[in-house]
Amino acid sequence: MQVYDIEIKNVLPILTDLVEAIRNFNDSKSIYLSRTYNSSTPDSGILKKAFGIQEAKLPEFLANLGVRSLTLSSPFAEDAFSRSAVDIEAGSNKGDRWSEIKSEKLIYDLSKLFRACRTIAFDDWANVANSSDLWTGLLTDVIRPLQKKDLDFIFYLGDPAKKLSFEVDEILDIISEFSKHGKVTFCLDESEAVKLWMVLNGERPDSELKTFTPSDLKRKYFSIYKTMAVDQLLIYSVNDALVYSEDQQFVLTRKAIDYNIEIAKDARDNFVAGFAIGLIMQFDIKYCIALGLIVFGSHGEKNSNPDKDDLLAYIEKWLTDLNIEDTIKLYQ
Repeated sequence: MQVYDIEIKNVLPILTDLVEAIRNFNDSKSIYLSRTYNSSTPDSGILKKAFGIQEAKLPEFLANLGVRSLTLSSPFAEDAFSRSAVDIEAGSNKGDRWSEIKSEKLIYDLSKLFRACRTIAFDDWANVANSSDLWTGLLTDVIRPLQKKDLDFIFYLGDPAKKLSFEVDEILDIISEFSKHGKVTFCLDESEAVKLWMVLNGERPDSELKTFTPSDLKRKYFSIYKTMAVDQLLIYSVNDALVYSEDQQFVLTRKAIDYNIEIAKDARDNFVAGFAIGLIMQFDIKYCIALGLIVFGSHGEKNSNPDKDDLLAYIEKWLTDLNIEDTIKLYQ
């Protein structure tokens, strides 16, 4: 695979296919656990309104372990985790380590939960205290013994300038280990990707970021991908989303959105929600990315959870932004 073989994907057929997929898809069997779920409005979660998927609040214990969201194929015992709750101080280096919190009961409860998992999304690594240790414990004591190979893992790095270089090297190895037990999508925004490249090449990421040409950026992204053993590397800017994988490299043009939506606290959670739906539908990565951007963008513009009509309207506006003359008629 050559770094220069970046394919520019035509977004039109992807969006056209997603129109029918969104119209027809309804899944009342899956359960989506999210930390952004509002327990006071159980019937209006981000995926309930549009796709019929059951939603529940992610147990605080799992959020403390650095889990962002889960998709399950069967119900789970929420009270089991209230009995295992621990207080991991967010954003500090004083959080509990895996060896200090694990027990036979905890591992049993987690194993039962992860056995029913389809997708597992993790929070920004740089923002979770002792995340490397906690995620290694989850992998070693819970996920690996299940001997499942069909899980989809979604990882975000966060700002690598917050960590020491050896810690960055360590987490890249840990994330790569997860790929032995399912498919790993590793996500970075453009700034995080440049900083990561700087760390890996002995430069200080807290210094002023240099301006690179698109060609230079692609070479840097490719070197990051080759450093790891993950299935897919997703890097996005305000204009596009670029993917590196073993069998394809491509770039998708994004719909222009307001900057405040881009940096919103729940932006990544909303993208992951749409991305996870694509994984449940067993879509190719390009459809998962587009669906993630649609859910994220629609939610941001409405400032509320979108329904199917909202998502379809967002697609139509996306096509209009692309200056496509013969926009498909979504409501005929």
